[in-house]
Amino acid sequence: MSGKSKKDRKRKKKDQTSSRENEQLVEKKSKSDAQDEVYEIPSVDQDSSKGMKKWVTEYHQSRPGLKVLQQRLDEFIMAHEAKLEQERKEKEARLREGGWILVEHHKGRKKTTDAETGTTVGSVSQTSVEEKLAKKKSKEVSDFYRFQKREVQRNELMMLQSKFEQDKKRIQQLRAARKFRPY
Repeated sequence: MSGKSKKDRKRKKKDQTSSRENEQLVEKKSKSDAQDEVYEIPSVDQDSSKGMKKWVTEYHQSRPGLKVLQQRLDEFIMAHEAKLEQERKEKEARLREGGWILVEHHKGRKKTTDAETGTTVGSVSQTSVEEKLAKKKSKEVSDFYRFQKREVQRNELMMLQSKFEQDKKRIQQLRAARKFRPY
């Protein structure tokens, strides 16, 4: 009795493993078949309220063209700016009711218009601009190296010496002409 039961158990076990393997093969086959299938979108005649066609139409409706999008953006920005302006006016009105004056700081320089030409002119005077340019030029280093500085000094000395010599000659000529008047 024990011998038959062992054989029976082995057979049952073998049958169970083979049936599991068969099930796994069937599942793999059905998965591969599902992957090979091509989804087709039905034609326009059919109902588009469900399935893939619904998703595609929703997608296209959610993404309008550039002109429509630009128009929507412009409308939104205009509405937002109007809302901000309205809030600012309401705030000023509340402050005025309380007897307060709102003072705002505006960054940047004040601009004026030229009466003759009507062009916008900055309020900075011409002299201040020239002074700034002169300072900028003075900051520029023309003689960066020592040898350049030495050459400049030598050249200045040579020029001074030559002027001195010329003045000496001129004075001698005036003395010779007896028209020399030192004072």
